[in-house]
Amino acid sequence: MANHNEEAEQIPYNTISADEAQKMIASGAHIIDVRRPEEWERGHIAEATLMPVEAGIYLFGNALQTLNLPQEEPVIFTCASGHRSSLACEIALLTGLHNIYNMQNGMNGWQSRGLPIER
Repeated sequence: MANHNEEAEQIPYNTISADEAQKMIASGAHIIDVRRPEEWERGHIAEATLMPVEAGIYLFGNALQTLNLPQEEPVIFTCASGHRSSLACEIALLTGLHNIYNMQNGMNGWQSRGLPIER
């Protein structure tokens, strides 16, 4: 029975820092911002695609599939702090994407590092 808890704690995606995310984006990784439009307008990563996860699991999953992202290519999800993007990572895995990353501390972390944003 002890193995059950260990399995439950394993996360099937990677968590990366804002600095790691910036390097990956520069190398061609996709970045998807799952915040609400009003949050996006206050500042976002230039290369990001806005896709609010709050639309619901089904609608988010469908919207993700319409992007036709290659399953092997890296996809980074971000929100304000990293919580909503972790949910987005789990949904992305269910849609068949394999190379998934959650940006730790989200846009709060990105901006605290002084990394560039667009408004």
